[in-house]
Formats: sequence, structure tokens, C-alpha cells
Amino acid sequence: MKILKPFVAFSALALFACSTPSTQTTAHHPSQNRRAAALSDGIDYPANRTFDLADYTGQTYITFLKKKVKPALDSLSATSNGGGGGFKNVGSGPFTQNTEEMKESALFSYKGAKWNRVKQRYEGGLDDETVASVYDALASVRPKSTVDSLTYYKRGEDGWAKKNDMAIALKEAGVNAAPFDLATLYALSSGLGVKVKIDDRNYNYHVLYKTGKTKPNEEVMSGRSFAATGGEGATDATDPEYLRDLEKYLTSTSDQKPFYRAMIRALANSDPSGWTDLSTQGQALLSDFLTVYTAEADRHLMVNLQAGNHPWEIDLAAVTFVSAFSAATGKVVVAGELIDGNLGKWFAPSPNNTPDGPQRSGIGITRKDRKILQGAINKYEMKTTAGKKLLGDIRKIIGTNHNKNDIVQGVFEFLSRKQTPEAMGANADKLAELVAELAERIVQDAEGIAKLMPAG
Repeated sequence: MKILKPFVAFSALALFACSTPSTQTTAHHPSQNRRAAALSDGIDYPANRTFDLADYTGQTYITFLKKKVKPALDSLSATSNGGGGGFKNVGSGPFTQNTEEMKESALFSYKGAKWNRVKQRYEGGLDDETVASVYDALASVRPKSTVDSLTYYKRGEDGWAKKNDMAIALKEAGVNAAPFDLATLYALSSGLGVKVKIDDRNYNYHVLYKTGKTKPNEEVMSGRSFAATGGEGATDATDPEYLRDLEKYLTSTSDQKPFYRAMIRALANSDPSGWTDLSTQGQALLSDFLTVYTAEADRHLMVNLQAGNHPWEIDLAAVTFVSAFSAATGKVVVAGELIDGNLGKWFAPSPNNTPDGPQRSGIGITRKDRKILQGAINKYEMKTTAGKKLLGDIRKIIGTNHNKNDIVQGVFEFLSRKQTPEAMGANADKLAELVAELAERIVQDAEGIAKLMPAG
């Protein structure tokens, strides 16, 4: 599970390495001119691709994604790929207007700047005027685009740059930069994606997702998602960053039940009301979660929610839940054994990576190890009177035979599968309360659960 950049090979990107004559050096500090995102409605997106989650409360989140978010994303893709045909290129105006709605770290990185850890600042990259010149060139030479023509790249195929509209615009403007980063920034700032409003302080944005209609196993690598929360602009978190923030939150919060209750309410009922029960830190974390969950669920929908085929949103939700145990004990499962480690260990590189190929990684890579912990949780709780009743009450909602030896997997697969009900009614809140209680129990029972696993 990772918020993946559009599927490209590093060898192709190297052709457009950012080495422009303008080498901007930018200190890492809030701009004095930035307007707090919490005081605005965020980046302006078209009404037909802007959704207020509260308007859809009462249906499961996967239903909301099926009926609203994915069709809206698909409308921007090529007709040859089952999409609606694309969008009009709008030039530099929206980028210039909306930079204040993006967190500076994300803004600079998508313009090619790199973070200097020694000097603690971003260095290099394109200045705003140069970026604007590329976007104006795009509108001139390619008045209309699709997601496919902004992100197109097939590994090993000659002439891909002639099919990529941003690459053509870069050539026209005489700028040497990475077309895929600039395409992402262009789509985000220009409203060429989908915007979901969680509440007045929290938003997420999703851009450059293909439909999955032609080559789904390639197209699931498309897309990029951003969260804007708590008065800061839009930014994208990596898996390691998310896990690091999750650990900080779980280890500093005495009562974790409101977080997990709000998480399940969102997934079971598209209900964002639980955000107000959380601290600013908790709201930001849960907003990041829902942003990534949306991205991964869209990718899973590309393969019609097939079981075991890119189920990365399920991996994200499950690892977020079992992290209550890991944060309490300082232990994770690696290579089948329970070892000391932080939550970052739930992220790993793919064993299928090759030196000259794409370097894949994610939370889903640790699925097998995570399920060992989940099995121990199920086994331990079934041995206690209170735990057995709790698991039984959950199974009355999700079904008694669904992952009968793994309640955690059972819950999150139930919430994201072909057979997921469109609406759960009163069971949505019931499930949220029960899962929040289970999270509390696994913290209390952590020592006993740990004894059921092989130790490293």
C-alpha cells in the first residue's frame, strides 16, 4: 500500500532530470502570504467532481466510491480506456492562484526541489514562472488532454515522450524537468481530479487515476492523492510517514477508542462526524488514512474488488488497527516472528524488485506477517469470556463464516468487497463501537497475545 506516483520507469524519468538554469533555493518555512486552508474551501474543483462526505452518510464508503468517486475520476481518462474523454487544459492561471492551498513541502517537491537534510531546506527545482510557462505551453500545444496522455508511459516502448502531453509542453517551453511530477502538480492545482470534503477543516484530492478498463494490472499503479487538514495545505504522505505519525499518535493518546470508532464510522457509514471527537493530530492522521484508503480502494475497484488482487485499502485498514498492539508493545512481526520494532516495520520493499526495474514497496508486502498477528489476536480473544462475546457480536454483523479465524481481516474485507451492502443501517454504528472496543482489548491483552506468537 503506497500512494504511488504514476507508473514510470526510472530510466525514462532520467531523461527529464530537473537541471534547469534556474536553481531556486527555498528555506523550509511557512510563507507569510499563505492563507490557512481551514479558512477556505480548499482548491476549487468542479461541482460534478466535488463531494461532501456528509451528503452520503448512510451508505458504506465503498458504495460512495463505486457510485461517485470512481466514475468522476474515470470521466477524465481517455475514451479508448473506458473513460469520459478528458478535460480542457487551462494554462497557468489555476496554478498561480492555488499554490497557497498546497503545503510548501509538496509544492516544492513536485517542482523538482530536493530536501537537503544537512541544511534543512529545499534546494533546486523550478521557480513559479518557469512552471507557469510550461502550463501555458501545454494549453497552447495540447488544448485538450486526458489522464492517459499526461501520464502515459509503457516501459520499453520508444517514443513514449511524443505521447505524453506534459513532455511535449516541456519541449515547447524549453524546460528540462520531470513531466510526471509537473503533470501531478498541474492536475492538483487545476482541479483536474476529484475532491472529497470530510468536514470544514479536512479535504482530500485525487488526480491522474486511470480507469483500469484496458490493462488494470498496470493501471493500478496510476494516480496520486493528497490530504489537506487542520489549517495546512494539500500534501501527500508516504507509507513510512503515515506509520511514523500513527505511532506518535497511538503512543501519546491514552484513549484510542475515539480514533478507531471514527475510522469505522467513515468506512461503514460514510460518516465524518467522528473527526470532531479527535485532537488536531488525530484529525490529521485520520484524514491521511481516508485519503490513502480512497486511493487504494479506487485501484482495487479497477479489478472489480477481486479478493486478493490489489486489496491495498484492506491492508492499510488492517495495519492501522493492529498498530494499536504494536504501539503498546513495541513489537511487530517480521519473517513470521515477533520482534522488537517500530510501526515502520509494517512497510517493506517488494521481494520482486530488480535493480533495473521499478522499485515497489508498501504495507501490503507485510500482509502475511500481519495475518500471523491477527490470528493470534483472534485466538487469544476467543479464549476469554468477554473477548469471545465481543467477537461473536462482530460476527453477527459481518457474517460468521467470513475469515472465521481472523476477525480483523474479516471486518476490513467485509467493508470492501463486491458483496458489501450499500447501507448497513444501525449496524454501522454498532460495528464502530465493537471494533473500537476490540482495539482497546488488544492493548490490554497484548502480553497474552504476544505469547501465542513465535518470538524472534
